Amino acid sequence: MLKILHTPEGKKFLTAVAIVFIVAVTVISKVTFQGVEDQYDLPMSQWSVGMYFIQGAWAAIYSVMFTIIGSLPFGFYFLGPKDDRG
Repeated sequence: MLKILHTPEGKKFLTAVAIVFIVAVTVISKVTFQGVEDQYDLPMSQWSVGMYFIQGAWAAIYSVMFTIIGSLPFGFYFLGPKDDRG
């Protein structure tokens, strides 16, 4: 598998995965932290350290999962078999 990732197509795939991860972290973090502020009417200045930790953990878990799911089409496109059948 590592040999595949060192090819030009593998590097394109890794670039696509990094972009998907950055987008996922940005969107999920915004939604997670803003959602708590809106839902409970609690500004972030009043949050405890534990609240930051828990929301950060949820954002990390969801970001990784959305990255895995969002990277699947890029994996098929960049790393799939190359033939002339379309």
